[in-house]
Amino acid sequence: MNRLATTELSDYSAREHAVDESPCRTMKGQQFLAELVRRSGAKALFFVPTFLYPTLVELADDPIKRVLCHSEKAAGYMADGYAQASGMPGIVIAQGGPGATNLYAGLVDAWQSNTPVLAVTPVLPSARYHGNSYQEVYVDFRPVTKYDADVRTIERMAEFFGKAYREMTTGAPRPVHLYLDGALESEEAEFDFRFLDRRYFSYPAFRPRADDEMAEQAVAELQRAERPMMVCGRGAIVSGAWTEVTALAELLDVPVTTTLGGKGSIDDRHPLALGVTGSYRRPSTDQAVAETDLVLYVGCHHGGAKTECRQSPMPGVRSIHIDINPAQPGANYPNVLPLVGDARTVLRQMLVVARSSKRNTHGPWVARVQKAMREWRELESRQIHSDASPIRPERLATEIVNACPPDTLYVTDTGYAGTWAGVYMDLPAGKNMLHCEGSLGWAFPAAIGAKAATPERPVVAFTGDGGFFYHLTELETAVRNGINVVTVVLNNQAMAFQTQFLRSVWPDSRDLDKLSVFGGTNFANMAREMGAWVARVSDPQEIRSAIKEAIDAKRPAVLDVVIDQAAVAPVAVMAGQGSRSNVVSVSGGSKHGK
Repeated sequence: MNRLATTELSDYSAREHAVDESPCRTMKGQQFLAELVRRSGAKALFFVPTFLYPTLVELADDPIKRVLCHSEKAAGYMADGYAQASGMPGIVIAQGGPGATNLYAGLVDAWQSNTPVLAVTPVLPSARYHGNSYQEVYVDFRPVTKYDADVRTIERMAEFFGKAYREMTTGAPRPVHLYLDGALESEEAEFDFRFLDRRYFSYPAFRPRADDEMAEQAVAELQRAERPMMVCGRGAIVSGAWTEVTALAELLDVPVTTTLGGKGSIDDRHPLALGVTGSYRRPSTDQAVAETDLVLYVGCHHGGAKTECRQSPMPGVRSIHIDINPAQPGANYPNVLPLVGDARTVLRQMLVVARSSKRNTHGPWVARVQKAMREWRELESRQIHSDASPIRPERLATEIVNACPPDTLYVTDTGYAGTWAGVYMDLPAGKNMLHCEGSLGWAFPAAIGAKAATPERPVVAFTGDGGFFYHLTELETAVRNGINVVTVVLNNQAMAFQTQFLRSVWPDSRDLDKLSVFGGTNFANMAREMGAWVARVSDPQEIRSAIKEAIDAKRPAVLDVVIDQAAVAPVAVMAGQGSRSNVVSVSGGSKHGK
């Protein structure tokens, strides 16, 4: 169990709740569910009415935020962000019928990113089943959950919730769903709390080792390779393996790149760090991966976005793959040495081997990729320091990092905004950035969940106007609950990827912008009406002061930043398209306000 989870559970047990540790207790279903939430160490749960209200009332005197959301999808995203930030499963409760269909969509990203979320929705009692009951819609959650079950008897309630937590936190973590008969809340039974083993309230619950001989073989192959590379994914962050990643890279003299989800596996300013790779990448980094003769993947799927649709590296290049899921190594690429186990544990195995063997450096290869990285930074320097208005996203991303405290947690959307953050935000090693797997609009509600999990850290959502529009209503949720997340909106009045692609493919078409360009929107005015601290920024010189004021405001804050619509993010599919210098004017101005 990680340190945070251990501290939380001991605090809940010893100080605030004085949990009865006897194995069996007689109580009502609502009391059991409230006790389950307490024992889990949750600081917050997210819900849309009307379900499990007796349980929520039972928690009235607990220091647990019961966050009423405006949509089930956003509630799922909040639970996702909570789980990623805290290292403990998030909890989301939603009504059945249409509400359950909305929640289904809110679990897709958690499924794809291997995040544990406990979702609970109501099941109709057997007497009303197929009786044309109000909102009688059965939603099959199995495609987006690791475990899905009906809880129809109070006698087995502890067993089913215990199974759900075991599924969420062992092996590859993922969401689970329980259909629960709400009538069970008022019933009374004896509950066996031995089903609720505390080790399953954080993840990874277990840290399995790889085969020792395979770990030795992996080190030997890395030492023999001429051009080795390490690619770290989200699994390295989930495992908390950034110290081990850095140590092994230094010991074996291997350059390190990460996926967007794996950002933080090594300090971005470390001499061996090359930045992000895949579809959303630094071009110099992808070139290095394309030239490697051996890749060590750490907690990283051989997925389309990670390998640029199997182009970087090409299939057949030798790889070593560390993954806690035994089905992943070799699933999409041949010629793989599988190291099945927890990323941190397996890296420690490899470190023991590497420290006892003869050291072999890869000087010429490291010098080559470092030179390419320096050239990339020099090439980007003009945009990073640009005083242009509308603001260049490169300048915005770097200014935010310079202004924020070192422990800031950044939460980014997919696509346009996420690429600027991943490529241009140089962050220290650690869990400093959460990135969604593919659901546009995820970042803002996920950041609310992340802030609820880590109220002591500044949390900054980094999203575009297209993404912010999805769940703008949840700003009221943050204000009402005092969840002081800072949201930076890249306002270029367009779905930027689509706009740039359409203009490059059909430059002479009339009315093309109607397919992807928005009308002018002042998000600062909208956010002010909802009770947030706001600033509208069009001058790059004002970014630092605005972000510092937003963090110090001690309430939810929105920075509406007017950015250059012509700025093309460094995404592989957009290579060579658009402009890095032409400016498309977007109306703006700068105004800080309350």
